Amino acid sequence: MKRKPIGWLSKGRSVVLMGLDYAGKTTLVDQWTKGVIEKTTTTIGLDIEHVEIRGEKFNMIDLGGQQPFRITIWKTYAQMAQGVIFVFDITDKLRVQEAVEWFWKVVEWLREDAPIIFCANKIDLRDKKKESAMSLEEIINNFNLEKFSQDKYVQHSFRIFEISAKTGENVEESMEWLFGKVIGSKEKSKIKGVLIYSSEKKSTILEIPFVDEVKDFSKQKNIAEIIDYNSKLLNKSQSTMQYYEQDDMDVYVFAQGGFLCIIITEKEAEYNSVRITGQSILNVVSVLDSEGELKIDQLKWVIKESFGA
Repeated sequence: MKRKPIGWLSKGRSVVLMGLDYAGKTTLVDQWTKGVIEKTTTTIGLDIEHVEIRGEKFNMIDLGGQQPFRITIWKTYAQMAQGVIFVFDITDKLRVQEAVEWFWKVVEWLREDAPIIFCANKIDLRDKKKESAMSLEEIINNFNLEKFSQDKYVQHSFRIFEISAKTGENVEESMEWLFGKVIGSKEKSKIKGVLIYSSEKKSTILEIPFVDEVKDFSKQKNIAEIIDYNSKLLNKSQSTMQYYEQDDMDVYVFAQGGFLCIIITEKEAEYNSVRITGQSILNVVSVLDSEGELKIDQLKWVIKESFGA
């Protein structure tokens, strides 16, 4: 795999691998995509593997597990992911609480329909490291995985698999489950359209109608007034969210880093889902802009692939 910034994502949905450094994420990707284990080095930033499954293309994004990357890029990629693979090294007892903390951060960042797979990795070492290798029961208890039966988390499809990325044990089964859930989760989006406004250009740089009824919605008087009002308040140092209730739609306005993201939704769309979408889109815009890769056509398909119907 070659290291690629977010600007090198290919058209297709994204599945993200997360976990502490040395958990075995890159080995898992190599085992599943190539059937062989190549000599791996610590992932610096992220790697992207492009895969095709059942005729659909996916970005398989392997994120670096070191703390600087957890702090800077994990949230952006978690929020735009259609599915997440969290990899945990069952012999890494010294960092269990650290892994637990970051696992639940990831869960909170995810869109409500994103399936999650927890890969308890390195089961091939249980015989060699009996004292340090955690049992399935210990993992479930330490990570409080029973919480996925609660109302707050039940919307996530969740499975735990004990795997060995090195030998391939249970790798195929775990990936089949996750990608099957992602492919089968094409629910109708409640988002009708998305608009991005740039304070630097003082204009709309992207307008995407997801349904015919909101074509050229920026020209509608009520929407134009909302855009104009919020553009005058735009402050690069602040992140804000505004909500406007309309007769036949709802309008959410998110501001961050010199950009506005206006999201038009059906009435009574789920607030938290819209909030995550708005923040995710602006995070993607900010990352692309900082990389010098803010290409409108690319941004358009990233938004449509990740957040459209």
